[in-house]
Amino acid sequence: MRSYGQYCPVAKAAQILGDRWTVLIVREMSFGVHRFNEMERCLPGISRSVLTQRLRHLEHIGIVERQASGAGRAVEYHLTDAGLDLKPVLTALGEWAARWAFGDPDPRELHPDLLMRWISRHVATEELPGRRVVAQFEFAIPRSRRYWLVLEPNEASVCLHDPGFDTDVFVTADTEALYGVYLGRRTLRSAMLDGLVRVEGPSTLVRAFPRWFTWSDFAPTIRAAAR
Repeated sequence: MRSYGQYCPVAKAAQILGDRWTVLIVREMSFGVHRFNEMERCLPGISRSVLTQRLRHLEHIGIVERQASGAGRAVEYHLTDAGLDLKPVLTALGEWAARWAFGDPDPRELHPDLLMRWISRHVATEELPGRRVVAQFEFAIPRSRRYWLVLEPNEASVCLHDPGFDTDVFVTADTEALYGVYLGRRTLRSAMLDGLVRVEGPSTLVRAFPRWFTWSDFAPTIRAAAR
């Protein structure tokens, strides 16, 4: 960690959080990602060595602490009070970027794996049927990928393989279009009318499907900035 040589709170914050990946690691932990392997999957492009270095750095400065997971020698990483206090800071950074620095995506920035994890974090559980619902998502480009979103009354999980439950809703989507829906750049209805997202299944579930998701917390700001 290199010092800016300035006795200033902003300089100190930049010194602590300015390294590449550090802020995104804190972001993932704020969403309940605590295990090393899961964190690696949530950060496409990071190497295991860099993730290890960043976690050690955050632990050393008191933003992260290691805890026994209760399963053998495995450990989990949790935010300390200092780390939890960064949540509104991350929100403010995201709001600023959504308002002033959020243009069209580079195709290399679009990751179906990551998008599905984000969608699973923004489920309106009160709008779900009072039973388990399984939605299969298929992305055809750049290569066919399938995911199963298992929606329980109180939780949601993403499966990379068929979970063995009956599938209730089938979603076929263009990756960029569904990113746009999630981030508020377009509506689900417009994506469906343009043929970029298709939702199939029993009519009652298809009609209810748009209400199952709250989409990104930054969507309102992104929509306002687009106007």
